Amino acid sequence: MSDTFTFPFALPVTLSLDSLPALEARFDDAIVILIVTVLFTYNYWIQFFRESIHPPHSWLNSVPQANGDRTSSRQQKEDERRAAYVFEQQKLDFLVFWGSQSGRAEIIARQFAKSLQDRFGLRTLAADLDDFDHAHLSQLTENHLCAFIVSTYGDGDPPDGANGLWTVLHKEKSTGSLSKLRYVMFGLGNSNYRLFNQVATTIDGLLQKHGASRFSSLGAGDDAQGDTENDFLLWRQEVQSELQQILGWKEQKVVYHPSFKIEEQPDLSTDSIHVGEPVAHTSSKQGAVTPLNTAATVKEVYKLWEDRERLCLHVDLDLGSNRELKYKTGDHLAVWASNPDHEVSQLLQSLGLSSKKNVPITISEIQEGGYGKIPFPAPTTFEALFRNYLEISGKLSMDLVHAIAEFAPSEAARSVLNRIGTDAEEFKSSILAAQLTLGGLLKQLDPTSTWAIPVSFLMERLKPMQPRYYSISSSAVVQPRVASITVVVTKPKTGETPANTFRNAIGLANYAVDGPRGVLSGGKVFSNTIQSTFKLPLKGSAPIIMVGAGTGVAPFRAFVQERVQRKEFGQEVGKTLLLMGFRNSTNDYIYKDNWTEWQRSLGSDVFSYHTAFSRDTKGKKVYVQDLLQQQESEVMDLMESSGCRFYICGSATMARGVVDSLAQMRSRRTGCSREESLKWVKDLRKFNTLLEDVWG
Repeated sequence: MSDTFTFPFALPVTLSLDSLPALEARFDDAIVILIVTVLFTYNYWIQFFRESIHPPHSWLNSVPQANGDRTSSRQQKEDERRAAYVFEQQKLDFLVFWGSQSGRAEIIARQFAKSLQDRFGLRTLAADLDDFDHAHLSQLTENHLCAFIVSTYGDGDPPDGANGLWTVLHKEKSTGSLSKLRYVMFGLGNSNYRLFNQVATTIDGLLQKHGASRFSSLGAGDDAQGDTENDFLLWRQEVQSELQQILGWKEQKVVYHPSFKIEEQPDLSTDSIHVGEPVAHTSSKQGAVTPLNTAATVKEVYKLWEDRERLCLHVDLDLGSNRELKYKTGDHLAVWASNPDHEVSQLLQSLGLSSKKNVPITISEIQEGGYGKIPFPAPTTFEALFRNYLEISGKLSMDLVHAIAEFAPSEAARSVLNRIGTDAEEFKSSILAAQLTLGGLLKQLDPTSTWAIPVSFLMERLKPMQPRYYSISSSAVVQPRVASITVVVTKPKTGETPANTFRNAIGLANYAVDGPRGVLSGGKVFSNTIQSTFKLPLKGSAPIIMVGAGTGVAPFRAFVQERVQRKEFGQEVGKTLLLMGFRNSTNDYIYKDNWTEWQRSLGSDVFSYHTAFSRDTKGKKVYVQDLLQQQESEVMDLMESSGCRFYICGSATMARGVVDSLAQMRSRRTGCSREESLKWVKDLRKFNTLLEDVWG
């Protein structure tokens, strides 16, 4: 009698079942031999390595020394993650920590550290919170002054780099462990979000709970109205005044001291130079980073709506054969923009760099042993730096305008800059209302002279270029190698094609169409996909409720498209409810034909959608949160169904209104208090029943 046994890792093997007892006996013998071998080896180890001073073999004699070297190196790395050690090693007066998700908090931290250095002659350092082990904060003394500049993103979440501090402070038990720490705190956020400035407020409370002392008010930069810069400047002035009073610091004449050293290296190989490729990260202290050469082809662009100032486009991007570019339904797409050609040329000319715009340059920190991370790739060129890596086309700040007065080529220009940089009303009318960029301002004040503004100064003051993020509006099941996005851009000149309009919006239509080293030839754009938690339920039969306004309906187009496909595959599809808000039915109601077609495919009993138009009728405006309450009975019935998911996508203001409406509906359904209904909403978020994709 024999049977065939097939193992997943081998060919079929035929065994005689009559021989199994003998095999079992041999197996038992093998087990005994294995046990004896293990015991003998263990005894050998005990005898020679634990009880003997010298190991038995001469080749092992070098192990303790090598291990000691590794131990010393490891200890050095651990020391460099202790703030107290860094204070002493670098003889610091002030350590400015930053925790940033988009890079804004980092720029402000660098500016704050630089202002203390320039105004008081202090030795300062701006450093990423993620570079330190905050379990050792208790080692700081009264002489170690710190600042924490942290952003809040999402639903009150800390930025990635601040997670270490966040965890340590929440786990710390002792209430007096940080009694010697003196600090200041500035938070960045957006008051349109429900938990405005939550991270800075929470960290501040925990620091004080553990005994730390804040010696100035808690600063809060509010980006809802674009006031972060002014909020920071007011807070900085208060902190500096407090420092003068408490510590007796004397103000000195402000003289610029560069933080970065920029050297021209004409002999560098062109292959080693970053000439515009976006980078995956900028963690190096020398600016050397990994290029992110992921380019997608603009396959199709068509207009969804337009008004007097803006244009909304549907863009299909062919991801091609590059497997680094792949997405799942609900993910985001990052598109890397560049500065317009005329802005780059204008600034290069004003700084006297036109003739050497393509000369290779290296970038390094001047402060020895610095912990800062250069937020730009290097080596690079002046042109690539201004075109692709520095945001030279962004909105100017009063502080920047006032600071560049030091480098003005004439007394007349210096006088104008000092006046505009200290008068808020004139700044608004002369700079903001005119939408002047840095290059435009320099050219307007003195179009013929060379401005002696150090490039390092601009690197310290201007933000690094960031990608633009879009919710992907297509299903990866339906079109896995083509990602669709929904884009609103400034209305172009008459006669421009939609494809050129999109490329112009990201700075590619009128400059070097083929991109750096030709990688964008054929109508490509730099892009990469970003994973998101904004996902459909794994169980296709689970009901979903989607609430979106404007371009916030984009990911829901992907969700419904995927459910249509799944039904065509013969899979069960759960109830799909879509609530949308637009300004009016004739202009910005996007993807109307899709919704109609997909309702026919799924059936109105499975897919139903409702719209609110805020500008269609005179009188009271109707928003999507009002629409939600109109569908209260169906929504609450679905919320009580097993596996139901509730999605919100759009502006933070809209999302807050939707959440408030949802809480009210819960109170009416169950008779619970407002506090209980808000706790219910909080639990929905906690267990990923309520998912949000919102922006400021």
